[in-house]
Amino acid sequence: MPALRDDEVQRLLAYLRRHISDQDELAGVEDTLRSDEAQEYLREPELLAYFPELTRQLHSGGTRWKLRIIPHARLRMVQRGFSSGVVVKLFVRFVAYCVEREMIITRGAYTIFGRLDPRARSATLRVDVDEINEQSGKAHVVTITVGRLNDDEDMTINLPTA
Repeated sequence: MPALRDDEVQRLLAYLRRHISDQDELAGVEDTLRSDEAQEYLREPELLAYFPELTRQLHSGGTRWKLRIIPHARLRMVQRGFSSGVVVKLFVRFVAYCVEREMIITRGAYTIFGRLDPRARSATLRVDVDEINEQSGKAHVVTITVGRLNDDEDMTINLPTA
């Protein structure tokens, strides 16, 4: 597999420096991130432990949502330079988009493609809706990618630019 881009390695290392105090351990992580095995290493539980799950409570479309950003998605967010605020805003826009068009959000996987403003990088957000009823919903973010991700198996929503 190809090595990670230098900007991605730099973002991951900047984050990990705040969480790993042992310099030898950090140097080992850096060596692995700069190697050809980096893509596989990003899925290792030892590395994912530094990217704990985030949970965000939000209201959108008349529903109270619990959005979980799982460790792998959080790692990808750091790697690609996206904040949790960007992820939450894209999810809120997705819910609003569905409500405006009277589309029913059901349990299942969704691929959300959009950008927050005309100058922002486009992003693909993979979300699994775990539970939904009239008052509340639960979903979790699987991953976030820069640009468009083509995946015919999921429900794909192309959000208009805000």
